[in-house]
Amino acid sequence: MRYQPVIGLEIHCELLTGSKVFCTCRNEFGGSENTRVCPRCSGMPGTLPLLNQGAVKLAAKAGFATNCTVHNYSAFDRKNYFYPDLPKAYQITQFEHPICTDGYIDVAGGKRIRINRIHIEEDAGKLVHDDYEGVSLADYNRCGVPLIEIVTEPDFRSVAEVQDFVTQIAQRLKYSGVCDARMEQGSLRVDVNISIMPYGSEEFGTRAEIKNLNSVKSIGRAIEYEIQRQSEILDGGGKVVQETRRYNENHDDTKALRSKEEAHDYRYFPEPDIPPVLFTDEEIEEIRKEMPELPHERFKRYTEEYGLPADDASLIIAQKEFSDFYDEAVRAVPEYRMISNLMLGEVSHLLNESGADITEVRFGPSDVAETAGLAAEGTISKGAAKEIVSILFESGGEPKKIAEEHGFIMDNDASGLEAVIGEVLAKNADAVEKYKEGNTKLFGFIMGQAIKACGKSANPALIKEALTKKLQ
Repeated sequence: MRYQPVIGLEIHCELLTGSKVFCTCRNEFGGSENTRVCPRCSGMPGTLPLLNQGAVKLAAKAGFATNCTVHNYSAFDRKNYFYPDLPKAYQITQFEHPICTDGYIDVAGGKRIRINRIHIEEDAGKLVHDDYEGVSLADYNRCGVPLIEIVTEPDFRSVAEVQDFVTQIAQRLKYSGVCDARMEQGSLRVDVNISIMPYGSEEFGTRAEIKNLNSVKSIGRAIEYEIQRQSEILDGGGKVVQETRRYNENHDDTKALRSKEEAHDYRYFPEPDIPPVLFTDEEIEEIRKEMPELPHERFKRYTEEYGLPADDASLIIAQKEFSDFYDEAVRAVPEYRMISNLMLGEVSHLLNESGADITEVRFGPSDVAETAGLAAEGTISKGAAKEIVSILFESGGEPKKIAEEHGFIMDNDASGLEAVIGEVLAKNADAVEKYKEGNTKLFGFIMGQAIKACGKSANPALIKEALTKKLQ
């Protein structure tokens, strides 16, 4: 590739408040079109906004989650523009004085992506585009939903960096209780500003903005398409036009929405009906103290204190509820690796197979902890631990009782093993002969046959020891 992409993001995140940001309409996803609208959020003349203080607090938490400075003073402005999804023809936002600035997140490889600002604003309505009929329909339920917009610097140079950053943002906001980050529902949407320039150049190219991307996969595909599109224009001697584009997942391409050849004059001016937001230092510190342990902090604890492999730690922190379950389990029984193996192995397999969530299972963290403890102390085998988890998943119960009822309690008496193993070796004489001739991979097969013959209550360690002696 001859060209270097230059990418910046604007990430819109819906805040987890009970009501909208300037009225008392429910802040809830779904519902019939245009049923969650009142005179305030639809911009009827004579109505006045009333600021949702909970939204301000969540915005501050988003700032702490992304290493931003949370300011004592912030203020609202009116952003004026005419568009069908904005019934009052202006949006209340923060322009001159955003609540948070100067943050960062480190992506894979240690590269630091700078965050210019986080500001609070109200969402607009939603236009539903029908490409086949050639029409757009307006649903105003989303008008007035509280948002934060996270604006980065143009620091990204690859799809992987963008996808890692968006994944981290989603995780951190979910852990902080700021946003549920359900991209498929539109509660976290990403606008990508992308240009290309020849490698070695320091002058950015003309950018295009791709609006409202709602999955990490779509973000990657849209960027790749746009790099290719702009490259072909430049290679053909043309010029990239500054414009807003929309990604179409069905066609896997981007289409122009509107031109931005000239900067739009939004005619910002201070919002006259909302006073500035004022935080004391003590109030900011109180919000900081409410912050939970974030995913990157848990990753560090899991790898450095618990000794988990990095890949395992990453899988556990991917979902907050899953990580919470793990934390509660290891608090009960500190068998960090054993519990991790059970959760990433049998538990995850059963969840994926059933389509269930970790919050919906019939057992609790203490049950997984007890099962891991039984295996660690040698009461049951590791294989039996997996079977117990499977039984817990299907019908619940108590791990120790399940082990007793199903004959999983290991018999540590080795006196009867020798005769059984002798019979196994006689039945598998060909495999034994090949093993003795140097095919050591057959040990696993012979071991499996021995375990099957000795029964699930036999201790695998004792079987292995006895089998090794016999084969020697």
